Amino acid sequence: KVMEFDPSLFNGTGSKRREKAHDTFLRELASVYRSDLVLVCSTDEMKLFESWNIHKRKLVPASFFCMEAGDDMSSETTTCPKSYAFEDRKDFVTVGGFKHVPNVDAVKLLCYEIWPKIRKRLPDARMHVYGAYPPPLILSMQDKKSGFIVHGQVDDIDEVLSKSRVLLAPLRFGAGVKGKIVDAWRCGCPVVTTPVGAEGMMCEDESSDVAADGNKFTKTNDGSWGGLIASDTNEFVDAAVKAYTQKEFWGRYQEKGSDLLNQLFNGRVNLPVVESGICDAVASLQQRRRLDVVGAILWRDAQRSTEYFSKWIELKESLAAKPESAAD
Repeated sequence: KVMEFDPSLFNGTGSKRREKAHDTFLRELASVYRSDLVLVCSTDEMKLFESWNIHKRKLVPASFFCMEAGDDMSSETTTCPKSYAFEDRKDFVTVGGFKHVPNVDAVKLLCYEIWPKIRKRLPDARMHVYGAYPPPLILSMQDKKSGFIVHGQVDDIDEVLSKSRVLLAPLRFGAGVKGKIVDAWRCGCPVVTTPVGAEGMMCEDESSDVAADGNKFTKTNDGSWGGLIASDTNEFVDAAVKAYTQKEFWGRYQEKGSDLLNQLFNGRVNLPVVESGICDAVASLQQRRRLDVVGAILWRDAQRSTEYFSKWIELKESLAAKPESAAD
């Protein structure tokens, strides 16, 4: 329920926070309209831009570029981090820098609501929290007795994820492709997350199976995603326990995570698309700008506003430089 507010649908009434969000949305959208090319990180964002009437010629998909994607993790020649078996892994992990507000919110939710319920059902499991710049509130959550361990920054996240059994990402707001989930899949670690966390991380046919209210991900929870997706706290706890304890399902999630890396984030596929998009934009730049009427209008208005602002500064400085009597 955290992200019920859509700034693109704001009607001009509401809290100052909503007004600020709407203003930020308009400024960012104006920047997109003024741009010659927009690199878009996922199909979800691509659909949003198209719904706001951004022409497709401006949009180029530019998701994560995993050069390990497509490699067999069990092969001796793979570039993937070493992947340990189900029996050789233990504990839950969550990852994310704490200067990013959604990560702070997710760890608070884990500590206060989710982990106590998981720990009650799995008394020997531990929850490891990694991330740079943990504030005092996050550090104060350290509780070895309950198995909630706050580590802070880690030098080798691949090593941590490769030895963890399940990554938990109870994200309630945010946007874009979640790097922590990509990293977990790279290391063969299944994920339990939310609809927000899974945005942009499903193939087109799977995304279309999500119910309109966003509360049920029926198809993605049958082993066709790299983990489980839950919409509320109790569902999240059930999903975490299932992924952690049921080896057969865990193996399916690990395999599907690897498949999705290859389908969505294969660097050998995605990088040439970006390169081609940039080259095309440069080669046809003048023609693009002639066709981009809205962008031209916004550039003109921006330049005029800068012109008049500079004149205001010039006048202010000239008045300040005059003797007080002359200024009067």
